[in-house]
Parts: sequence; C-alpha cells; structure tokens
Amino acid sequence: MQHKLKVREKLCKTALSKTAVSSYDFTINPYTGCEHSCSYCYANFMRRFSGHLQDAWGTFVDVKVNLLDVLSRELPKRTGGVIWLSSVCDPYQPLERKYRLTRGAIELILGYRKFSLSILTKNALVLRDLDLLKRMNHRVDVGFTITTFNGNAQLFFEPHSSPVQERIAALGRLSGEGIDTWVFVAPMLPLVTEQGLEQGLRQLSEVHVKRLLTDRYNARGMIIKQTLQAYEKWRPGLNLEEVWRLLWNGDDYYRQLDRKIARAWKALDHSAAHEAVF
Repeated sequence: MQHKLKVREKLCKTALSKTAVSSYDFTINPYTGCEHSCSYCYANFMRRFSGHLQDAWGTFVDVKVNLLDVLSRELPKRTGGVIWLSSVCDPYQPLERKYRLTRGAIELILGYRKFSLSILTKNALVLRDLDLLKRMNHRVDVGFTITTFNGNAQLFFEPHSSPVQERIAALGRLSGEGIDTWVFVAPMLPLVTEQGLEQGLRQLSEVHVKRLLTDRYNARGMIIKQTLQAYEKWRPGLNLEEVWRLLWNGDDYYRQLDRKIARAWKALDHSAAHEAVF
C-alpha cells in the first residue's frame, strides 16, 4: 500500500531519556512518528507534542538528524543500565534505511559496556545491523511485535511494517546467530489476533523464540476510531459495536485470550516463558 509521508528533519536537545517502564532505564527514539501506520498504536499521542495534531498517525515522521552528536555527549555522563530502542517509534521503520540513526546509536552504545540494549521492532531491517548486534554479545536482545499471524489482516492494521513471515524469518536468523530473541503479542485485537494463532506460535517455537509477552489493547478516543476504521476495511459488515465493546471493556475476553496463548505456548515448549503485561 502506497501512502503520502511528510518528513521533517529536526534537531533534538536530548537523545537518552529516562523511562518509567520497569524493565528499562533509558529509551532512545531516533524518530518522532512512525511510517508503519499501525491503526492501534498507543504512540498516537505524540501528535499533540510534535506539532502534528492535524496529521493522521502514520503520515508524518520527524527525523532527529543530530541525535548521534547528542547521544555521544550523553553516554559518558550516565551511570549505565538497559536502553530501550524504542518506546514511541519503531527504530527500524523504512526511513532508517536512509538516515541510519539506529545503526549509529548502536555503534556508539557498543563502546560503553555499562549499557545493554533491548530492541523492539516490526521490521526485518534489523538484520542489516546483525554485525553490530553480534559484537554486543550478551548485552543485547531483539523483540518483534506481532499482533496477528494473518498476512491479510496485517495489511489493514499495520500496513507498512514487515510481513509477519519476514519477522518470523528474522527471528530465526537472529536466534541462529546467538542473539536473545522474544516476541510481543500486542495489542491483542479481538478476532484479529486469533487468526492463525496456534500455527503462528508453532512457527515461533520452531525458530527458537523462548520468551513471549502479551498485552491488551489500550483504548483511547482517537486511537479506537482509527482501529475501528481498520476493522471496517478488513471485514465490511462486521458488527463494529461488538468490536468496540471488546476493545473498550473486554477484560474477560483479554484474560481468556491470554490464557489460550499461554496454554498453547507452554504446550509447544515447557521451558518457554510467557508474561502478560496488563
């Protein structure tokens, strides 16, 4: 699917930000906005703080062109810890091919053993940087977000991310090179996440993924509107009122789906880890 993208080059004041997410100490977001255009993305709120309130999520990206200069000054001053790449953008969205900010950040972090790195992406472009990841040895892990294992559904809910089969293949390549890999099944979307679920989990097990995290849909006004539009395009005639109810108030639904995922995952490999983060 082709789409029109507004790209702006901007200067940033900070590169390494503290995060309240318990698993991490810092986060780096080389870009504001994300070309993947996921209809459910919680980072939609960034439109309010970046001068893009009138722009739809997925139609703009601000590139922090001085990020590496700023990061090179910040890294020596920090005490160390786990860095998350990234919290409100995808560090390997398509523009990374041109700007190489994520690659540059990893190169800088390599020089500081006090830092480890956790990457979360939906794009197989991460394989471009396999040479750097291997040099980081046990100081890096790579996670892929997978919301659905159904390639057709993916086109409507996350149209510009890597096809799910490419993500699974990338996980296999990374695991084969000794990189710690994991998968974030999030957000769990009614009807969508269930598509091809058991076969998809089997594929993850076959490429030696050992850790699975799950999370529910984060319902907010603007986001839920975008998500319902994706549902309507995916399956015209679907009962959107019922979908809305599950997205907004489906606590029991999410718990049941999470238990289903956990049982299927453990059946494939009793040593594999599963954690619900909601």
